[in-house]
Amino acid sequence: MLNAVLAVWLKQHAEALNAGEVEASLALLQQLGKADVFRQGVPEQFGGLGNTLQDAIETISQIAEYSVTAAFVSWSQRTYIEYLLTAKADVLDKFRFDELLAGKYAGATGLSNAMKFLSGLEPLQVQAEVVEDGWKLNGKLPWVTNFHPAGFTVAVAADSSQGPLLFLVPSNRAGFDRRPNLELIGLKGSSTAAAILTDTIVSQDELLSAQATQYLTAIRPAFLGLQCALSIGLIKRSVQQVIANKHSSLVNDQVQFIQELLEENLAALFTGLESGQFVTQARRLFEIRIVLSELTQHAIQLELCSTGGKCYLTPFEDGFTRRLKESAFIPIVTPSVLQLKTELSRLGT
Repeated sequence: MLNAVLAVWLKQHAEALNAGEVEASLALLQQLGKADVFRQGVPEQFGGLGNTLQDAIETISQIAEYSVTAAFVSWSQRTYIEYLLTAKADVLDKFRFDELLAGKYAGATGLSNAMKFLSGLEPLQVQAEVVEDGWKLNGKLPWVTNFHPAGFTVAVAADSSQGPLLFLVPSNRAGFDRRPNLELIGLKGSSTAAAILTDTIVSQDELLSAQATQYLTAIRPAFLGLQCALSIGLIKRSVQQVIANKHSSLVNDQVQFIQELLEENLAALFTGLESGQFVTQARRLFEIRIVLSELTQHAIQLELCSTGGKCYLTPFEDGFTRRLKESAFIPIVTPSVLQLKTELSRLGT
């Protein structure tokens, strides 16, 4: 169950977060931290709640029912935390882990380009050159969320003479140029921006993985599983909006169809994550992500059609305009639905 104080705060600030109003955007990360959002699925010995990744997904999906901007930031922060748990659990104190859990410091996923690279869709956009005691990075991060203005660390994939490498790069490092926030049509409070790296030095300690391809394959289920929470929350909220009004049997049948398909795919998602099968059998995970994206579009259209003209009247739209923009983001967040379908086509039957 979502923290009640956070639920009230999100309800009050959902529109402000979507519009990128500064006060709400700056406060978001700490509001999430106070509600223990980032402790979900983290072992107790590392400061977490000791529950499972499923609990983290369900929490973020509940946040998405109120605000996909907040859920998007939650996904980035919690996924970055998963990177550290997977590869750096023995030295978490060096990476401000307690502050990450409390929402007092930001972690940015930064591996969207790497996930595309893993599927052979595009080359890595950062190059790493060996220097004394570390590497020198040059290149661009074109689109990363949770670039919090107060500072952050971002996971970066880079090509090198040793092959693909993964690094953790603090934003205050010389040569790291965080660009202004991207001019998005929604989710403006997610601190989404590009960055240019020019001769940015990283140390041996900041190497996340020297076996990037294997690491990305291992972390992809959590990356995508947590990302699915955005769709899950939006679907549930649109269905709630439809159910709140009396409708014909045709609408009720559509609600039942959406709910049954959602439950079926949630069961498959949680089973696959718990068993570890998605590490070697990514196809099923891709299929679930695609279905949830398509179901999001179905649900938002059902909300529109079943509500009728009131959805198009500002005094009565009850957040529909924001949810419509939020739903438009779901198919294009990396890896996009088109990219996943391309990968499924490449994999064959």
